[in-house]
Amino acid sequence: MNNKIQWHPGFTAAIQMELKHNWHHLTFEEEHNLSKKPLQIDLLVIKKKQDVAIENKIGTMFQRYNLIEYKSPNDEMGIDVFYKVIAYACLYKVSADTENNYKAEDITITLIRQRYPRTLVNYLKQQGYTVEKRFPGIYYITGNILFAMQIIVSKQLESNEHIWLHSLQNNISQEDYQQLLLHVDTLDAKEKETYGEAILEVVSKANTKQIEKWKEESSMTCPTLERIMEPELEAKRLEGERAGRLQGLLEGERTGRLQGRLEGRLEGRLEGKILAYAEIGLSVAEIAAKYSLSEEEVADIILRNEE
Repeated sequence: MNNKIQWHPGFTAAIQMELKHNWHHLTFEEEHNLSKKPLQIDLLVIKKKQDVAIENKIGTMFQRYNLIEYKSPNDEMGIDVFYKVIAYACLYKVSADTENNYKAEDITITLIRQRYPRTLVNYLKQQGYTVEKRFPGIYYITGNILFAMQIIVSKQLESNEHIWLHSLQNNISQEDYQQLLLHVDTLDAKEKETYGEAILEVVSKANTKQIEKWKEESSMTCPTLERIMEPELEAKRLEGERAGRLQGLLEGERTGRLQGRLEGRLEGRLEGKILAYAEIGLSVAEIAAKYSLSEEEVADIILRNEE
């Protein structure tokens, strides 16, 4: 079974929620053909209408064509990633049908990762680029560079402004997870199904252990969490009922008297005991092992009483 977490669907949903207030000005392309022959970049491309200011600080730098490279928490954002996205941006520029239709000044590059890419930043500084922290978690790269570029460190983003991207962590805090749940609950049905659920699914899978602990402590309450917990609570309820019924039967055997329907019927009668255990859900194999019988003998007793 492949338990690898698929981060990109959550990221795609998160970046669209971050830019929600400008949806009518933006076009999102998850794949873009760079030539007539199939040659696709694995970056998200966001096209923006000219002369439109993006409200979210993540999009302050955006021009007409914006290439987004996202790295999941376990992926590296190294030196070669820097050159790869520049190469993609160059290919994107020349993919237009007419000469210089996509102008370099109209193209931006955004690199997004949970943690600060220290090795890459140190390399960029050594090469003469300037890496400036423009907003919390948002760093602009300037200097002799082909395209405007920024690095976004999602963990450093202010959660009250960027809850969607900020939540894409594999070590999320309880407070941030609670805020994510509350924000998902504020979405309308369509937004919740299309975006909120995708983000919540990947974040929950990436933080399973701590979330299970928080659930047990019952320190978080909201409709979304109650819905998430509902299958687990139902399973625990059924498990508790089965355990209680089995414990009651065992206690009845030890004291020589059984409660309810089992009283008299099971006392001193092996067949009655077998039927009672079958009724509460024990398997044929479990009953056979308990009374040193073959599975065929137990199955025969149960079958006779069903006829």
